[in-house]
Amino acid sequence: MIRNILKFGFSTSTLNEEPKSKFSFFKLIVGSAIGVYGFDQVRKYREYLTNTFLTKEQINELVLRNMTKFKEQQLIAHPINNINNIKNKEKVVVIGGGIIGISQALKLLRMGYNVTVIEQANTVASECSAFNGNVFNPMYFLPLVTRDNLIYMIKNIFEKPELTTVRFNINAFLETNFIQWGINSLLLSMTDYAQIENSRKQLRIGSLTLQDIEKLRPSGLFKGHLIAKGQLGFFASDQKVESYRDRLVLLGIPHIKVDSFEQIEQFTKSDLKTESNLKLFNRFKKALILITESNLETRELTQTMLKYCQENFPNQFAIAFSTSAQNFVLDADKNVKGIQTNKGIVLGDSFVICLAHKSKQLAHKLKLNLPIVPAKGWAMGRTAPQNFNQTLVKEFTLNTPNYFATNLNGHLRLAGCAEVCNDTPSTDASSEWGAIQILNRFNEQNGFDFKMSDFTVRSCFRPLTPDDVAIISEVPGFKNVFINAGHGSRGMSYCFGAADIMSQVMEGSKEFEDYSVKRYYFI
Repeated sequence: MIRNILKFGFSTSTLNEEPKSKFSFFKLIVGSAIGVYGFDQVRKYREYLTNTFLTKEQINELVLRNMTKFKEQQLIAHPINNINNIKNKEKVVVIGGGIIGISQALKLLRMGYNVTVIEQANTVASECSAFNGNVFNPMYFLPLVTRDNLIYMIKNIFEKPELTTVRFNINAFLETNFIQWGINSLLLSMTDYAQIENSRKQLRIGSLTLQDIEKLRPSGLFKGHLIAKGQLGFFASDQKVESYRDRLVLLGIPHIKVDSFEQIEQFTKSDLKTESNLKLFNRFKKALILITESNLETRELTQTMLKYCQENFPNQFAIAFSTSAQNFVLDADKNVKGIQTNKGIVLGDSFVICLAHKSKQLAHKLKLNLPIVPAKGWAMGRTAPQNFNQTLVKEFTLNTPNYFATNLNGHLRLAGCAEVCNDTPSTDASSEWGAIQILNRFNEQNGFDFKMSDFTVRSCFRPLTPDDVAIISEVPGFKNVFINAGHGSRGMSYCFGAADIMSQVMEGSKEFEDYSVKRYYFI
C-alpha cells in the first residue's frame, strides 16, 4: 500500500518527464512520516518487552510462596500483597498517592473493592498535591490550551519571562511525547466550538465533584476547608470580562457581575472598604463573582482521606510507601497480573495509574504514547498578617490576570503563572520568574511590601493534556489497566468527580468516552 501511495504521489504525466519539485517534497514528507512511525513502533515494542512475562505456574508460585524463579533470578512478591484483603473481593492497585490517587482509592473502597496504593515517596501528597494555591474551583472552565494561549505562549518564548504569565520554555520541545501533545493541541483546541466543548467536559467532572462532596460532607473530611464565600475575579478589560460572562451564561454557571464595590459588600455582608481593597477594585473595576467556588488545602485533605481509609476500611485498604512502579507483570496471554516495583511484585486484578504527567512512563510499557506534558506553576505561602482580616482575600478566593490568592485558616497562599517545559526540578523556586512575577503583582495591586523571604516558595509540574481535559480511560488493549491523570491545575477541584467517572469506566460504562485516551491521534 505504501508503495502505491508513493507511486501515486510521484507519478508525472509521462514517464520521461522529470518529477516536479512539489512531488519531491511530498515524497520527503511521506517518507519522513513513515520513518517516524516505524521508529515509534519499534520503540513501543522495545518498551513493551521490558515488562516481566510469567507463566501461569510462575504466577501461582508467586501467590502461594511469595517468590518464583525467572531467567536465573529470584522474583519476590511485595509484602503488601498479604495485607488487608477481603476474600472474594476484586483487588485494585492504585499507582500514585497524590490527591487523585487517594480520592480514587476512597471511591473504590466505598464501592466494596479491596484497594492497595503504592507511592514512591514516604508520605502521600508529596509532589503537586503537597503545596499549591489552595484554589478549589470545580466550576472553573477556562482551558489553558486554546488558540490564543498557544499563540501567546509561543510568542513569549522570545520575551523576557517577567513580562509574561504563560509561556513555552524551549526545553519543552525535548519532553517525551511533546510532538504528540503539540499535534493534538492543534487538532483539538483551536476552534471556538472545541474550546466550549472542552469547557463542558471540564465542568462535568466539576459537577460530579460537588455532588460527591455533599455525600462525603457528613464524614468530617472537609472540616476547616471550603470556607471562602466564592471566587472574585478581576479582569484587564471590558472585552475580557464580557467574553468571560458570555461563556458563563452559555455554560449555565451561577455568577454575579460586579459594577460597584458595594455589591461585593452586599454579597459578603461585611464592611470591606479598606484602602488596599479599594485600590485593587479601582485598578480593574471589572469583576465577576463565581458563587460556587471555595478553597481547600490539598495536602491536608489528602492526609485526612488516607486516615479515613485506614480507619473505616481496615480490612480492605493497604498502602506501600517508598515503592516505585517499574514495569508490569503479564501472563502468557498478555494479561496484566501485577506491577514490578523496587520492593517486589504487587499483584492485583485491576490497576489505575494516577501519576500525573509521569503516568506516561508506565503507559509506554503498554505501547501507549500518553500526550501529557508538564506545565510548571508556582505557589507561595506564609502566615497571614493580622491586617488580612479585612482584605478581599479573607472573604474570597481572589484571582486577577496575574495570580490567585487564598487565605485558608490564617494561611495566605499565592499561586499562578504557567510554563510548559520539561520536568527538570527547580534548584531555587524563589528566584524563578513565576514566583517573582506573582509577588511583584500582588504587592503592586494590593499595596503591600512583602519580601520573597517572607514566603515558603515551591514550583510543581501540573499534568497538561492537549485539550486541558483529564484522561480517565482504559488503556487500549489492556482491559484491566486504567489511567486517571492530566487534570492540569485542577487536581483538587476534580479529584472526586474524576474518581467517580473512573470507577464507572472500570465497571464497563460507555458514558464517558469524552475522557478516553482514544480521542487523541498518533498515540
